[in-house]
Amino acid sequence: MRLRPGVLVVAAAVTVGTVGLTACGGGDDRPRGSSRGSGTTETTATGAGAYVGLSKRAAIAKADASDTPWRITREDDESFMVTQDYVPERLNFEIDDGTVTTAAYG
Repeated sequence: MRLRPGVLVVAAAVTVGTVGLTACGGGDDRPRGSSRGSGTTETTATGAGAYVGLSKRAAIAKADASDTPWRITREDDESFMVTQDYVPERLNFEIDDGTVTTAAYG
């Protein structure tokens, strides 16, 4: 039986893709207890939930002091365009009337 070159290329691509996913783990690499998706918060006092209730200025200062990357995804009635990449250590803040109402990693 003789294989055509195109079949061999497809088989190699599938094998490489499968090995790549296995090597990456394909699992959830988020810190323990961190939030999943927009609108959820960390429940531990040392995680993202520790920022909920702080003023915008205090939350930013706290994140900066711990070298934690952050961004504001929504403030009052204005939602901001954000990238969809997942950064496990980045905090996403939602702010209402100058107070953090939602904080989530990602």
